[in-house]
Amino acid sequence: MAEPQLYPKAPTPEEHVGKQSADVALFSKISKNVNTLAASLRILEGRYSTLRSKGQVSEQNLIELEKEVTNDIKMISEDLVEVKREMKDIKDKLILIKAELGNLASKNELKIMERYIDMWQPMNFITRNELNKLLEEKRKTQDL
Repeated sequence: MAEPQLYPKAPTPEEHVGKQSADVALFSKISKNVNTLAASLRILEGRYSTLRSKGQVSEQNLIELEKEVTNDIKMISEDLVEVKREMKDIKDKLILIKAELGNLASKNELKIMERYIDMWQPMNFITRNELNKLLEEKRKTQDL
């Protein structure tokens, strides 16, 4: 029976050189892959950093836009309250005007008044001052 060996058989120099060149080729290949992965990782980190900064800018813009929209809504709400108040005032004034129009004379009443005025001819009436003056003149003429 064969005796177990504690140490395996040492490779021959040709085997050692062949294995060493295979190890160098493998190491070179692994090194190239690690470098490629590192470059890809740097590119991805740059893209992630760019996306993060764009996200922050977008978030800040949204916050500013929300503030502006909130202010606009508040201003519109205040304007709406003012318009409602003005509309109520106008409505109240229209009610007053309607009531006043009800107190005005109608067309028929105006025609009746026109007939009376034509019949009386107020332009021929005399005023008190004119009457007093005429009376004074008449007394003077009678006294003379």
